[in-house]
Amino acid sequence: MLVNLPMLVTLPLVVVGPLVDWLGRRADQKAQLKATDELSGSPDDILSDIGISRDDIETMRWQSSH
Repeated sequence: MLVNLPMLVTLPLVVVGPLVDWLGRRADQKAQLKATDELSGSPDDILSDIGISRDDIETMRWQSSH
């Protein structure tokens, strides 16, 4: 016997895709924030050794938020 499935059965499939996308973007944002926070706390000589400045860190943070 075939039963008509209610729309609620297909609704989770519609919701899961965007939720997974959002969770992925959020994880990327959190990782980037952690990395910029760690770089911001680094001494100037270490930043100089890897070839970036504090201005570069702030510029990257600003660009990623817009």
